[in-house]
Amino acid sequence: MFSKLLRSTTLLCFLLTISTSLFAQTITGKVLNKETDEPITGANVYVADANKGAVTDRNGAFSLEVPKSAQTLTISYVGYKTKQVSIEENLTVYLSPSLSLEEIVIKGVRAEKNDPVAQSIVESKELEEAYNGQQPSFYLENLTPAIFSYSESGTKLANYGSMRLRGISDNRINMTLNGVPLNDMIDHGVFFSNFTDISDSFESVQVQRGVGTSSNGVASYAGSINFESVNIEGRDKGGQLELGLGSYDSYRMNASLSSGMIDDKWSFYGSYSRILSDGYRYHTGTNAHSLFFSGGYFGENDMIKINAFDAGSKNGLGYSAVAESDLEEDPRTNYLNENDDDDFGQRLVQLQHTHIFSDKFSTTSSLYYGGSGGDYLYTYADTDSTMAQINYPLYNDHYGLIVNGFWNSGNWEISSGIHGYIFDRINEESFAPDFENPYYRDTSDKKEFSWFAKAEWMHNDFKVFADLQVRTMEFSIHPDYSFIGIPSEGPIVKNWTFISPKLGISYSVSDNITTYASAGRMGREPTRTDILGGFRLGPPNYSQARADNFDPEYVNDYEAGIKLNYQNLALQANYFYMDFTDEIAPIGEVIAFGVQKRRNIPDSYRTGVELEWNYLPANFLTFQGNLTYMQSKIDSFTTGAGNTFTDKTPILSPEWIVNGKVKVYPIDNLTISLSGKFVGESYLELTNDPGMVLPSYTVFDASVSYELDKLSFQLEINNLEDKVYYSGGAPVDTNADGINDEPGYFVNADRNVFFSIRYRL
Repeated sequence: MFSKLLRSTTLLCFLLTISTSLFAQTITGKVLNKETDEPITGANVYVADANKGAVTDRNGAFSLEVPKSAQTLTISYVGYKTKQVSIEENLTVYLSPSLSLEEIVIKGVRAEKNDPVAQSIVESKELEEAYNGQQPSFYLENLTPAIFSYSESGTKLANYGSMRLRGISDNRINMTLNGVPLNDMIDHGVFFSNFTDISDSFESVQVQRGVGTSSNGVASYAGSINFESVNIEGRDKGGQLELGLGSYDSYRMNASLSSGMIDDKWSFYGSYSRILSDGYRYHTGTNAHSLFFSGGYFGENDMIKINAFDAGSKNGLGYSAVAESDLEEDPRTNYLNENDDDDFGQRLVQLQHTHIFSDKFSTTSSLYYGGSGGDYLYTYADTDSTMAQINYPLYNDHYGLIVNGFWNSGNWEISSGIHGYIFDRINEESFAPDFENPYYRDTSDKKEFSWFAKAEWMHNDFKVFADLQVRTMEFSIHPDYSFIGIPSEGPIVKNWTFISPKLGISYSVSDNITTYASAGRMGREPTRTDILGGFRLGPPNYSQARADNFDPEYVNDYEAGIKLNYQNLALQANYFYMDFTDEIAPIGEVIAFGVQKRRNIPDSYRTGVELEWNYLPANFLTFQGNLTYMQSKIDSFTTGAGNTFTDKTPILSPEWIVNGKVKVYPIDNLTISLSGKFVGESYLELTNDPGMVLPSYTVFDASVSYELDKLSFQLEINNLEDKVYYSGGAPVDTNADGINDEPGYFVNADRNVFFSIRYRL
């Protein structure tokens, strides 16, 4: 039976390939610089509606098989104006240099395509196909290697979620929007729930794995994720309306509008979104909104631009992992009270200025303000068995300035810049109903100044890359001494300085093959939660917080890889070895709100291989995917009880993460895709107790989309096999005796659907 099926499938693919060739033609040509007549290497040549493309070689030449019905080719390359030309034999296409004022801003934080950095870029077209309102944690885990995530609500549309890169938590990942830090500078986390759905206003996303290039904000320790907002320079006039509905009473509305270029100098863009969902787990619903705006003036040599968003969400909380035995009874179990919820918001305003002095020198600067805050409610049984409630509000204010300069001449490209910020935090606690009079209040502030420089030297087929960042900072905690019950001893002050160098080289073996290698070092300071060992500063931990007994962590990161780019195949392989000193690692013990306690681990490492591929065997078929194999080890550590363990695996660090997707285009404008993800098992605590394991899981999703002139439709079917699977967890104390006796998990939703429709104005 299987052999018959195999023969039938093979015959069908053969016939489809033959039939495709009868309706296709091969186009060849060259892409040249209009001003110098020199070939442009790496230019993208594609037919937008046919999902076919090629990359020019070192001679600027390309060969591309396109449908005979195709009329135009699109040619694009960073730093040049995109051009559309009519299809004909032996084309010669001239691109005009275009120092895009918006691209200069992104250049300050991103690695270039051929830099010796392990990186993945999600461009606007791929982002549009994958995105349907979910948070970046959930679409990036499918589109780039080494990432897996979990959701507290069990769905990927809203509420709180988290991700891990190379097994390292997201509070050790640097995240920026147009170069502006999104991380909380004191606790280092990024809470996408606070600004749900602004991904619809992203132009692209770059994920750098490992220490990457120097970035603004917190250390690029596990890696960095750089979001780019929509480009409005030269953007067409118009807009779109998106509506979606799906399982668990989930609804999404997003509307955006672009003015286009006004008098060739002004451009404006705005979007508004609402998301409502009950969530899969009990009382983990979401009511979220977001507003994004971008507007600017574009002169011959100057850009003045404002980017801003204001967003917020009200979520039912589900941060506690649920014991396996309770999940077997009811997978939707949530231990938290139905009155436990939050009301949080986040906002950002960025004022950018870019000036081009000449074709060799340009500068860009950003002045920004970010703020966040809200209420976080916890319900508990009081001594008389009545229900009582505590509010844990916090408020952040973040003021910063970024200045970059870029110079290029001949074989050299050099950039340098500075970044400084002030970050203020208020932490409070108050009993209901007297929320206006907190019984506990402390403040924290952090000041940082960083200087960074990058240099690239290119000669023939070689590129040498050097990067240096110096960060110095002061972190102060102002205790609530009346709560602690001792006379004031002044603020608790911590100071750190980190020097982070990186050196790499890349070599073009041929027109289609590039190899690279790099070595870098990065240091990272502990968070407020690490220093306190919790969220509140009180009598039990005051002495610990004032003492300097929590060290920074350091990593030496070594990367080497190869990139292959052919007409129908793109493949990238990367090897990494990350050697840690005093790694700040979670130990499995939960402090509060689902946050695990962390401690310094003297010696540990992570090493592995990452693969990415995109293969187009025919016009109607695409294979995409990525794979990560990783070994992670802790040499030794000592528990609080004085027990020493050796040769252990860090928590939530699976050996295997595999993503695959098959896309079929049976007729014009129709796309059918099937995707799958496998994540290997991992430990929930550091002693590697075999009874405390997050099981491996495999999940399949499917989607069907159809595009008309202005309308497009998409149907997503998630968890096709209707499996119960877990993607995060922690040990659980089921009988409140102080001993974790059962594994706890965060469950994912059963089979669910989401239907969306988009209308373009």
